[in-house]
Amino acid sequence: MVAQLRAWLAEVDPALLYEAPSSGEWTVMELLAHTVEFLRYWPPVMVGIAAEPGLSFGRGLDDSNRTGYVLAHGGDPLRSMVQELSAAGEEAQATLAAIPAAGWEATGVHMDWGELALPQIVQRVLTGHLAAHCAQAKAAYDTVSHRDAL
Repeated sequence: MVAQLRAWLAEVDPALLYEAPSSGEWTVMELLAHTVEFLRYWPPVMVGIAAEPGLSFGRGLDDSNRTGYVLAHGGDPLRSMVQELSAAGEEAQATLAAIPAAGWEATGVHMDWGELALPQIVQRVLTGHLAAHCAQAKAAYDTVSHRDAL
């Protein structure tokens, strides 16, 4: 999914990535910054759950690490963001690949979703989350590119 996102970014007008589709919505670059942040945040949590089944996990939308990274890096140059995105994706894959087979049988307890098996957690907070933000980034880009065409 990260490779697909990088390929898409190579085809877009970089200037439009810094425009918000509407007031209060993240720009594509802010969405990318959030993606880098969660790709680095969640894999160590998965390792912790694999090592300590039943571990509680989760964070609020106002988590300072989550929002702080977006504020600090949402305006970064596209080239550096793509490098960070690639590195974060590779780090996430390597971290998850290091979880032993028995660790994938573990469950964790999310503050809102309750008890989930580790593969379900990965789908919700990593793969599904990544897919949703890829779609959101493309929709945001479509909005700003069509707005500028009018």
